[in-house]
Amino acid sequence: MNSPGFAKRIGFRANRLFLLALFIIAACASPPLTPLDFSYPKNPMQLPQDLAAHEWAQTEWWYYTGHLRSDDGSKYGFELTFFRRRVDMDRLKGVPLRALGNTGYMAHFAVVDEAKGQYLHAGISDISNNKGRAHASTDRYDVAILKWKAGGDDKVHHIQAKSEDAAINLQLEPIKPAVLHGDHGIVPKGRGMANYYMSYTRMKSAGTLTIDGKPINVTGISWFDHEYGYMGSEPVDGWDWYSIQLDDNTEYMIYGIRRPDKSVDPASKACRIDTAGAEECIPIAETKIEVLGRWRSPDTDALYPAGWHIVIPKWNLDVVIVPTFSDQEFRFIGIAYWEGSCAVLGKPANGRAYVELVGYEVGKIMGMMKNQ
Repeated sequence: MNSPGFAKRIGFRANRLFLLALFIIAACASPPLTPLDFSYPKNPMQLPQDLAAHEWAQTEWWYYTGHLRSDDGSKYGFELTFFRRRVDMDRLKGVPLRALGNTGYMAHFAVVDEAKGQYLHAGISDISNNKGRAHASTDRYDVAILKWKAGGDDKVHHIQAKSEDAAINLQLEPIKPAVLHGDHGIVPKGRGMANYYMSYTRMKSAGTLTIDGKPINVTGISWFDHEYGYMGSEPVDGWDWYSIQLDDNTEYMIYGIRRPDKSVDPASKACRIDTAGAEECIPIAETKIEVLGRWRSPDTDALYPAGWHIVIPKWNLDVVIVPTFSDQEFRFIGIAYWEGSCAVLGKPANGRAYVELVGYEVGKIMGMMKNQ
């Protein structure tokens, strides 16, 4: 698949959802150990070694979302994401962020209690000069900020995080082969640039959720994305992104990238992963997405889409996606976006989804950040 939209999505995500947090953190300066590499990738992605961090990469992230069920049938959703970014080229109000440290780290954690309509979320961030608060190992998949951690290999992952209201401790095992997007994990994005991107679209998950001090045994299915490299791209205004897991053992990743003029970038795509793990992608123009409702955040005044009817004739897909409840807006020191657990109803099967909506709320400090 040849998809510059993948890179545009993470470029916007990293710059907005990551750099906004860095100005509040202070550390002593020290030069980066490895030069940043902006050249076009040549080597195919290799697993498990490329699950580890890449010091030459300007931006890298590890992204989990999932749907869990307790022994009594209660349903939960979760998000746990780790961002790593070299700050060599980043500025805040004209001041180079490299003066604060080598590398910035940030993580987002959210738990959805569907029965209670409860959305618990927290973030954590750090600029590291190898002082032990945060790290991302380059010889194995091992990422951590304080006691928030993710790691593993191509057989099993382990994740954990703890906030004031919730905690998660899960073991995740891929059910399907890894999806290496683009050409063996290399995703072209125009202007002679590309980066690496892969996903595990269905992972068997088991462990413990803790909500308000009460541990809950849970099992379920998760989705994992990993992307790294140089994320420079055309300016974008935001995106709508859907990760859909149907009960017939297929998955769909659909994303629409919005340009500053509000048009949808034609590089946006819909992708289907079949029961064997093979991916097929088509242009977003071959899909029909109808927004069924809107929800306005009482905290940010952002007006988000809420409910979707998606039809893709090529794959006989005709589904309605319904948020489990409206208020699943993640907020963390100037950052706001909607990332929510959803139910999927329709054909060829029912299922579950996570939907991410970015660019509907622009904080006052957005104009302070500049990436050069």
